[in-house]
Amino acid sequence: MNSIKKSTILHYSVTDTPHSQVSLLQILQNINQLPTDEQITALSNFLAKTVQHGIEGSSDFVSTSIARAFIVFIRHHGRLTLGEMLLAMQLLETLLIKCREKKDNTIDTDNLGTALVCVFIVALKFARDIPYRNSWWASQFNMNLQTINESEVVILKLMDWKMWIGIRSFIRFYFRIFSV
Repeated sequence: MNSIKKSTILHYSVTDTPHSQVSLLQILQNINQLPTDEQITALSNFLAKTVQHGIEGSSDFVSTSIARAFIVFIRHHGRLTLGEMLLAMQLLETLLIKCREKKDNTIDTDNLGTALVCVFIVALKFARDIPYRNSWWASQFNMNLQTINESEVVILKLMDWKMWIGIRSFIRFYFRIFSV
């Protein structure tokens, strides 16, 4: 019975465009499905709202257009798939919730950029067999490698090293982002 439920959920179809339907399993597994411009817009809105809500003072400089520029840069240079982007967004949300629960203000406006890059690093290390090295990220964002390495560990500790996101949670998250 459980395997039937899982299979049904994994093959749940979502409307990707008015002309096609894609299963969530395909979104998770398709290494060629980069986010569309429409999906980038939805992800940008989510990223901006999440950061503004989760980090005090960030609304002074984090906007949807800034979030969009960040996501487009990562899509172009890192070739992140839609599934990987969704995973990173969900990890960011989880990270900010954990920080709030722990009353931990480690992530603030001074290190927000580093934290965002590290969330994407962690997401890719979790999702890909061969992720980019931290030195690649440091080069792409003109950042100090030691800072990235140390920040990655801090973020993982804040998240209690819990990276797993269940398929049901991913599905609910997908629908929250894309309001389908």
